[in-house]
Amino acid sequence: MKILNEGAYSNIALDNALSSVNLKDDDKALATELVYGTLKRLVTIDDMIGRNSTTPMKKIEDRVLGILRMSVYQLKYLDRIPDYAIVSDAVELAREWNPRVSGFVNAVLRSISRDDTVPRFRSKLEKMAYEESFPLWMVMHFSRNYKSRTLEILEGLNERPAVTYRVNTLRITREDALTELQKDGFSAEPTAVSPFGIIISGGGSVAANRLFSEGFLTVQDESSMLAAPLLEPVEGGTYLDLCSAPGGKATHIAELSGDRARVLAYDIYEAKIRTIMENAARLKLKGIEAGLHDAGEPMPEFFGIGSVLLDAPCSGLGIIRKKPDIKHTKTQEELDGLPELQRRLMDVAKLYVKTGGSLVYSTCTLNPSENEDNVRWFLENNPDFEAKRIQLGDHPNLIYSEEGFVTVLPSGTMDGFFLSKLVRRTSKS
Repeated sequence: MKILNEGAYSNIALDNALSSVNLKDDDKALATELVYGTLKRLVTIDDMIGRNSTTPMKKIEDRVLGILRMSVYQLKYLDRIPDYAIVSDAVELAREWNPRVSGFVNAVLRSISRDDTVPRFRSKLEKMAYEESFPLWMVMHFSRNYKSRTLEILEGLNERPAVTYRVNTLRITREDALTELQKDGFSAEPTAVSPFGIIISGGGSVAANRLFSEGFLTVQDESSMLAAPLLEPVEGGTYLDLCSAPGGKATHIAELSGDRARVLAYDIYEAKIRTIMENAARLKLKGIEAGLHDAGEPMPEFFGIGSVLLDAPCSGLGIIRKKPDIKHTKTQEELDGLPELQRRLMDVAKLYVKTGGSLVYSTCTLNPSENEDNVRWFLENNPDFEAKRIQLGDHPNLIYSEEGFVTVLPSGTMDGFFLSKLVRRTSKS
């Protein structure tokens, strides 16, 4: 209810709820599955409720609707709990709140448990929206921009995200980290595209392992691991990470430079600055300076000082597998309004780039208006910059533009992501 009705972020709302009660690990896991699973499949769930309820959806009270939604998710997408137990629990929850609605909840859920029909679809996209449980406008957006890969994107965004860690190569090699994790009982394997990542698919929480606590590993999505190496960090260099929190890319820059570069990491919230410095301290990195700053405001003292990473605020369509509430909180109008902000940030970021230095522009969204179109606009208006082709191999998740920009399609181990590298020309070029 907080997520859908009050605009709370799913991960924060769930963390707050779980920390406020004393639940066994199995019950925490079930609660987490119910929240994320219901959000992930909400479009389809609401259709089922609407077709089996005598009361219009808009007139069902929020708490009753929440009980119905989570119960339908269990009925249709989980198989460990018997249908009768799911219905019984839902009726009891409804009765505790308002005895008058318990009969309604019972009737709707029993009808849905027997209902195997699907609606008639007017188009392939409408069918896709129902089966993959996405708003139709979002499916149309992906179809318009990514054509035949639309279903692949939807399926990737519905995958359960794997847990990935970046190896601090200042402290240990990836091969040695894999060996130690496997000895400790973890099911661990290397990431396919990034040479720095490890995928954990079983064996418990790595957060309790010494490799994490002592700074040999840090949590980071594989797609995000691809950004910092594009700056080619070197000893003595200066690098600005303008939208840095929680600091994964900034710490990666520091590691790649041997912790012998100056890394300036900025964000607009004090709590996020503390998180950046806590991560840097755990990784034993000393070259990171974190501070409060709005990336849209120029800092003249840093003009022409080095290279810049701008992981811009975006619509987040590439991270729906981790934050399924994005399906229900974003609109086409919001997507249309973001490029103006992103272009303003790029116009400021360029001021810090020295001759021969780089501006790496990235987002975690799948929207050409926020990605390729922004970079092309920037190049047209800044002839002293040129695109440098990115080469990350021939992995099926990667789409290369003519200029060498890269779009990463989502999968179990990778968020949807966009990467570009722009270099300020030397006078001779």
